[in-house]
Amino acid sequence: MKDKETTENADEVIAQDADAIAQDGAAIEHEGVLVAEESVAEEPPAEDGLLQDLEELQDRHLRLAAEFENYRKRTRRELAEMRRRSQADLVAGLLDVLDDLTRVAHAAPDATVQSLMDGVGLVEAKMRKALGDAGLTRIEAAGQPFDPNLHEALATRPTTDPREDDLVCNVIVDGYMFDEILVRPARVQVAKYGPPSSPPEDEAVEGDDA
Repeated sequence: MKDKETTENADEVIAQDADAIAQDGAAIEHEGVLVAEESVAEEPPAEDGLLQDLEELQDRHLRLAAEFENYRKRTRRELAEMRRRSQADLVAGLLDVLDDLTRVAHAAPDATVQSLMDGVGLVEAKMRKALGDAGLTRIEAAGQPFDPNLHEALATRPTTDPREDDLVCNVIVDGYMFDEILVRPARVQVAKYGPPSSPPEDEAVEGDDA
C-alpha cells in the first residue's frame, strides 16, 4: 500500500511539474509573440521611408529652384546697372564735345570762316577721342580686299589690273566697330577686273595699211 501511495504521489508530482512546465512554455511563447509584434510595430514600412526620401528631395528641389530664380534676377539687375553706368560714362565723355559745339554754333557774328572751321575741327577731334575711349574704332577699308562682313558695296569700278580685282578703291562712308561688334559697315566702291577690249578688226587693218 505504501508503495502504491508513493507511486501515486510521484505521478501527481510529475503531472503537476508537467503542467507547470507547459504553462511556463505557453507563457514564454506568448511573450515571444508579443515581442515579435512589438518589433514589427516599431519598424516603419519600407514605403514610408521612400515617401520620406521623396519629400526631402522635392523640398531640396524647390529650394534650389528658388535660389536659382533669385540668382537670375540678381544677375539681371547687375547687368542692367552695368549697362546704365556704361551709358552714363559715354554721355559724360560727350558733354565736353557738346559744350564746344554749342560755342561754335553761337560764335560771334564777326567770326571768320577759318575760325569757325578750326572750331569744328576741334569738336570733331574731341568727338572721335571720346568715342574711341569708349571702344569705337573706324574700319580701315581703303585698299583692302572686299569683305562682306565689314563692307557694303555701293558701286563698282572697272580696272584692267588683275591685282586690283575685288579691292576697295573708294570709301564712300566710313564703317565702325564697337569692341568686336559691327556698328556700321563701311560703304565702299569695289574695283572689278576686266581684260582690255581689243580694237575692231577693220580699224586694225586700216592702221596697218597706213
